[in-house]
Amino acid sequence: MIRKTGILGGTFDPVHCGHLALAEAAGKLCGLSEIVLLPAAVPPHKQHKVITPFYHRFAMLTAAVEAYPALHVSSIEQLLPKPSYTIDTLKYLQLHSAGEVELYFITGADAFLDIQSWKQYRNVLKTCHFIVFTRSGNKNKKLHALFKQLEYTKNDTAWYNSKYNKIIYTSVHSLPVVSSSNIRKLIARNKAVNKLIPEEVREYIARHELYKK
Repeated sequence: MIRKTGILGGTFDPVHCGHLALAEAAGKLCGLSEIVLLPAAVPPHKQHKVITPFYHRFAMLTAAVEAYPALHVSSIEQLLPKPSYTIDTLKYLQLHSAGEVELYFITGADAFLDIQSWKQYRNVLKTCHFIVFTRSGNKNKKLHALFKQLEYTKNDTAWYNSKYNKIIYTSVHSLPVVSSSNIRKLIARNKAVNKLIPEEVREYIARHELYKK
């Protein structure tokens, strides 16, 4: 039986409730068997920015998913060449997965609209299905135009590429509006973030005095 594995990558600095809601929504939308959260070791777009050490971000993610049986955290991007490119991660997952697996890459509309800037983006599209979330109807017009440009055609509620035999699933979802950068700012100002991050993550941040100026 083919296992359907969702992939949710990011800096997760820190992981927040929006990330977890996105993972859960993707799982329900496509009936995923599991979802792997992949903290980036060195994100290509943040090579020259200061980010929290990998082991802290990995530990926060691990604490955050304890209450979610279908969610798992992987440290593989720490082992792969830097910076952390999506195509390298997908190839690794394909080679090292036990049994047959279909990969579903979970992302937001903004990130997908930049996909042509990704390393070997055509190979990324050949390697996995996509689950793309958007909050606004305006973004859908741009997305649909890009899907057509990438040779996907509308098929019921999804987009299909016959050349790659891959599907893009889309969903307009009322996910929590929260960002890691805003959480870091709030913590630096000693403001409450209880409703924005899991309690286990809040405790970890406090214990290790992260994001304090």
